Amino acid sequence: MNKQERISELKGKIVAMPREKRQLTMRIEVQQLPPVEYSLNWRGHWAQRYKAGGVYGNAVFYSAVDARNRLQEGVHLPFTKAKLDLVFVFPEYRRRDKDNLLARFKPGLDAIVRADLIIDDDAEHLEISSLAVLVDSRRAPLTIITLDEIKRLEQCAD
Repeated sequence: MNKQERISELKGKIVAMPREKRQLTMRIEVQQLPPVEYSLNWRGHWAQRYKAGGVYGNAVFYSAVDARNRLQEGVHLPFTKAKLDLVFVFPEYRRRDKDNLLARFKPGLDAIVRADLIIDDDAEHLEISSLAVLVDSRRAPLTIITLDEIKRLEQCAD
């Protein structure tokens, strides 16, 4: 039934319109930092890079699946469009290049797509909002991933 048919069916009836759907926010904590091997400045063998990316990607994937399974019933994933916020917690203070940190996060981004939290990691479906670096020797190493929905798949059909 399309939208016009639904409107004509409801004419003459008093209908309580549902409140606007609340924006969903997912917070995923991974007890690792992205691999140094994915830095743009790293020089090494491709097999080391592949192995390190697999370890970090699996850690993000299983943390994302755990967060997805803890969602309330009735929440439909994946998001059609989402906003991504990243926080990297390091044990000591050093100068950190945010561009390199984002490049190092590539296996984590692929794992989020593989966990079906977002449709794809291209510019049409994902907006990278912020990237922050914190220093906390008690919590480090830690990656905090926050996904805020901008649009769900079901909202696109309307």
